[in-house]
Amino acid sequence: MIYKILKNNLHIKKTLLLLFFISSTLINFSCQEAETEEEIIGTPVAQVGENYLYQEEITELLPPNYSQEDSANIVKRYVDNWIEKRLLLKEAESKSGIDQKELQERLEDYKYQLLVHAYKQNYVNEYLDTLVTEPQISTYYEENKENFELKQPIVKAYFVKVKLNTPQSQLDDLRKWMHSNLEPNSDETEKLKSYSYGFAASYFLQDDKWLPISELVANTPFDRNLLLQKNKFVESEDKEYFYFLKINEFKIQDQISPLDYVKNKIISVILNKRKVELQKELETKVMERAKENKDYKIFVTE
Repeated sequence: MIYKILKNNLHIKKTLLLLFFISSTLINFSCQEAETEEEIIGTPVAQVGENYLYQEEITELLPPNYSQEDSANIVKRYVDNWIEKRLLLKEAESKSGIDQKELQERLEDYKYQLLVHAYKQNYVNEYLDTLVTEPQISTYYEENKENFELKQPIVKAYFVKVKLNTPQSQLDDLRKWMHSNLEPNSDETEKLKSYSYGFAASYFLQDDKWLPISELVANTPFDRNLLLQKNKFVESEDKEYFYFLKINEFKIQDQISPLDYVKNKIISVILNKRKVELQKELETKVMERAKENKDYKIFVTE
């Protein structure tokens, strides 16, 4: 174990020594400059103005199993990147046109947003009730139906696409199945699904799921404006495929969306409302606790 630690330390020292030679044009120190600028608190590797990068900061970056050459490359990239960032920052501070007061205000605002957002998020993650019940979903739907008008037609349908060279007997079977009642778990439905899973180029067989018709018939010869008839079976073809479509139900644009079509959206809305309420709850608790502990004062001037 001791040998392994010594070996790793020796490996790191060799890597840094190699880096000094590789990056000699970038890493140039002056003891006199160091004495006049700031106290050096470690072994310096690079310097930009009064800012130092120390060997101790870099050592943690080196994976123990990397070769000396790979480790040297990692260190060199890190040092070069550190120097570039410091140089850009130094020039930006002098030429950005932002005065120190404005810069400090922006930094404080960013710090506030970063820390407070993280704190609120942790609070929400700890206390958020993620269970949304069916009655809660139904109640929200009934109370907000006007917000669920459809932007485009939707359908419940069966869709199957097969190659143009499909045997005629299989095409006849597809037509027969599509023309049938296709009740859930019926023989015809199971045969259609079994065939599609094995031979269709693409298919949609979730007859309990609403889908925008534009999405269902995209890249097909079907004219979606002529399809919206209940229980309508249509077929078409192009140079490569046959297309079979049976529409079981449909809703047109501006009608109210069915509940099962917007269910996930409602769940998301309810959870977001709970998150906002938790954040407000946290803000209230912080103010009440501070008031009770007399952590703040308001000075009124006349």
